[in-house]
Amino acid sequence: MTLRGGAIIIGSLLWDNEKVERKEWRDNRLCCEDRFRVYLPIRYGRLSTKGTRENTYTMVFSNECYSEANGLGTGWILPIGAEIRSFEFLKVEAREMGKAESFSDGFSSSWGSVALLLNPNKEINSSIRTKWAEHMCSKISKHSLLKNWKSEQPPIDFNGFLTIKWPEEVTPENKVEKLDFLLATVTVPTLINDERYPTADEIADAMRRQKYCEYFCKNREYEMTTFQDKRILALLSKSDPQPPCR
Repeated sequence: MTLRGGAIIIGSLLWDNEKVERKEWRDNRLCCEDRFRVYLPIRYGRLSTKGTRENTYTMVFSNECYSEANGLGTGWILPIGAEIRSFEFLKVEAREMGKAESFSDGFSSSWGSVALLLNPNKEINSSIRTKWAEHMCSKISKHSLLKNWKSEQPPIDFNGFLTIKWPEEVTPENKVEKLDFLLATVTVPTLINDERYPTADEIADAMRRQKYCEYFCKNREYEMTTFQDKRILALLSKSDPQPPCR
């Protein structure tokens, strides 16, 4: 068994160089020059802490984005450099991605987890699915991750599998279909009154209040977008004749 995989990357995992672990992970484990953009169900939905993104909202996966009222955004897939010859090889890649996110045990924490998505168009040894589930189910349960989603199907299930659809490429070149699996990090959203995601107005208000737009602007610079971007940009432009980004 030899599998090829990729890492789905949204937000600061792509551009943050201040955390050394992130840059080393990208440089040492991923094929950065071969990255390609895909459509993803993402939005701004996790309220950061003061010491990281200044109490503004960061990107999360959300199955609600598949609805017509919302819409898909764009993110990146970076191929994993190593060939995966066994489940132990897969565990190494998942742990390295989790370490880049500072998950407490390398795979998960109370605020997020590494998740696996298998290509539905490929015949993949069932032992991979079984061993991944055996490895991750206790971690997901220990951190009670799934209790944090109230209004939608969580983007991760009890066994640590990503529940989003296999992504389509923005510029179709059949690169994603050559991959057998994808790894991603799912982070827990901060729901308003434990019921709903923040609106674009609330997301923009947080940035204006904290005078911090770097995270949003960097995502725009690196072509990571959400269905909320147009409204957020309009609100930022309304309050500032020279908005910090386009």
